[in-house]
Amino acid sequence: MRIKIFTKFGVSIALAFFLVTMAGCGVIRIGGGSFGYDLKGAQIDPKCKTAYIDYFKNQASLVQPLLAQKLTDKLKDKILSQTSLKLTNGTGDVSFQGSIESYSTQPMAPQSGAIITAALNRLTVTIKVKYSNAIDSKWEYETNFSRYIDYPSEKDLNNVENSSEFDDLIDKLIQDIFDHAFVNW
Repeated sequence: MRIKIFTKFGVSIALAFFLVTMAGCGVIRIGGGSFGYDLKGAQIDPKCKTAYIDYFKNQASLVQPLLAQKLTDKLKDKILSQTSLKLTNGTGDVSFQGSIESYSTQPMAPQSGAIITAALNRLTVTIKVKYSNAIDSKWEYETNFSRYIDYPSEKDLNNVENSSEFDDLIDKLIQDIFDHAFVNW
């Protein structure tokens, strides 16, 4: 009798552990009300099945040639990896259109000496995003997102653009877009 109780208890603990582990990984999806919730934080109406992501246009006066493609590709990757939405080449249940509005670098921290120079420069990227939701328009938005990184003034801008810090900046912009659309912050 005592062994049966421990066996049932052990199975219950193992099942609970499995469910918590799978939910934490985002494998288990819990439906609730008019929204689904996948424990990764994304709230997407279960009626939404497809997403369209238009190529980001570069409208900044200073152009980084690969930035538009990187933004587009990383947003597509984020949607595919963090949601159950399928990408479409035409109209989707949700859609993203974006443009790079500003790509600028400027001196930030002056250092004194015979000639005043900057110890740090700041690279700022501002993008404009329009999010449309054909299923529920109350979640739509059109807004700007901006991120920056500071770098030593003796470092060449080309080296900064090929750095992990620049990749992090792009990742943060993508996370901002995603959160505003699906986490509703």
